[in-house]
This record gives sequence, C-alpha cells and structure tokens, in this order.
Amino acid sequence: MSEQQSSEISVHEVFGQAVGNLFLGGPANVSWERALEGLEAGEAERTPNHLSHSVAQVVAHVQFWQAHLLAILDGKRPAPPEHAAGGWPPPGEWGGLRDTFLRDAARLRALARDPEQCAAPDSQGVPFAAMLTNYAGHNVYHLGQVVTIRQALGLWPPPSGGDTW
Repeated sequence: MSEQQSSEISVHEVFGQAVGNLFLGGPANVSWERALEGLEAGEAERTPNHLSHSVAQVVAHVQFWQAHLLAILDGKRPAPPEHAAGGWPPPGEWGGLRDTFLRDAARLRALARDPEQCAAPDSQGVPFAAMLTNYAGHNVYHLGQVVTIRQALGLWPPPSGGDTW
C-alpha cells in the first residue's frame, strides 16, 4: 500500500467516525439516548403549546428516514413518500419506537464508520458517504428539536443530566 493510499484510508476512517457519531448525537451534542432518557409515553406524546410536534412524533419521523436509508443500504429501492407528510408516520407505542430508533441509529453509525460501505456507490454512482452524511445531518437537526420540546415541557435536563445552556 502506498503512502497516499494509507492516508486516504485514514481520512476515510476519521470521516466515518465523525459522521457515525452524528447518528448517535455526539460528541458535540447530547446523545439521542440521553435526550430520550426517562421519557414516559405520556410525556413523549405531549406537544407543547406553540410547537408543532411531540418528541414521539419527531422520533417517528427520524425513524421513518432511518429505516428508509437502511433499506437503501441493504440494496432495496424504497419509494420516497409522495408528500412531506408521508415521512411523518404516527408514532405508535413509545417504548418500541424508542428502542427501534436507537438500534437503527447504532446500525447507521456502524455503517458510516465502515470505509468500504462509505466508498461503495449508490445506484447513481455517488458514494454512500454522501447519503450517510445527509441523513446524519437530518438526525442532528431533529435531535435539537427533541431537546427544545423537552425544555418547553419542563422535562430538561434528563435524569442523568445534560447541557442546560
């Protein structure tokens, strides 16, 4: 292996770790696990005044897209929803949703940290790293919403603590 190939692999690994971290929320943000910590179903389903969604609705939305991305990475071709509302399914049972969401986020983190997966082209020839990065950004955007919703409900910080600024 040449020195150039060695440094390219190193860059891919560093990139993959950074993007992979975003699926779990860190290290510059509170983790998804902590952001969801201690929320009972009734709390997760409450929508604060003047906000559009509950924590459960936001998590169901992000999970919809995580499942969509995982299907693509598994070689399937799921159709995107016809309208934005199609990406906001009803949350269903909170405990199962939370567990599935965290499991799939961990799987996406692992895939983002796999240099071969990141380099592999999608159906249009674009490396999957681009898609993984876009979805990771989407997840972090909504992570901020979850924290804001919890703050509006007076449910922040979570039981084990969290940033309050």
